[in-house]
Amino acid sequence: MKTNSINQAEAQVSPAQLMLKRKWTDTLRVTLRAVVKVKGGLWGGIFISIMLLCAIGAQWIAPSDPNAQDIMHRFAGPSRDHFLGTDYLGRDIFSRIIYGCRIAVLVAFGSVTLSSIVGVFLGVVSGYNEGKKIDYFIIWIFDIVRSFPQIILALAIVAVLGPSLVNVVVALAFTAFPFYGRVARAQTLSVKEADYVKAAEAMGLKPLKIIWRHITPNIMAPVIVCLGMDMATMIVWESGLSFLGLGVRPPTAS
Repeated sequence: MKTNSINQAEAQVSPAQLMLKRKWTDTLRVTLRAVVKVKGGLWGGIFISIMLLCAIGAQWIAPSDPNAQDIMHRFAGPSRDHFLGTDYLGRDIFSRIIYGCRIAVLVAFGSVTLSSIVGVFLGVVSGYNEGKKIDYFIIWIFDIVRSFPQIILALAIVAVLGPSLVNVVVALAFTAFPFYGRVARAQTLSVKEADYVKAAEAMGLKPLKIIWRHITPNIMAPVIVCLGMDMATMIVWESGLSFLGLGVRPPTAS
């Protein structure tokens, strides 16, 4: 009896509804499959996996304390005790690289995640309301932020908020969200004309529900590609901010 009731419940759900329930996982699966097929994408995935492994298991992988100083052996060359030598304070360079992966991963994933969430939401809302006041207002915000050089704007934000890891993530995310908004808006302009979106509107679904269930999952493929491309850029910008004294505070490895 229980099996029959489950089958009857599944029969009442249309194929389109079942497809929409699986849309997020389908998007991720198709994107990952496309990345693996490309040799560069495969090697990039391996490199990111190694960085994640180092970030998670730094305390077990690193041979010594990254902040331990040994002035008597500063600028030492590679040896059994120090695989990559030591720096000007006698700290083990290999251990600092391993622990620095944590900062790189946090900045990369944190900044692109925050910027993509804000940018995609604003972009989808703007594209779905094309030609309306809210569309013009959101595009106006994108244009204002993009009118400043990104690294200069990040420097200004961190200088105002103060140097810290959280402020670096916020600053980099703020400079990048218009890019994701533009990508999401362009994709939304084409997706919103699809038959399943028109059918959802005819059924009387609320705009936010249409955006969340019908539009956003179908525009995520190019956004995910942009996420992977921007991670390296965020790491480079974080290193630049740290070099200028506006990133993570010493002696934290970065």
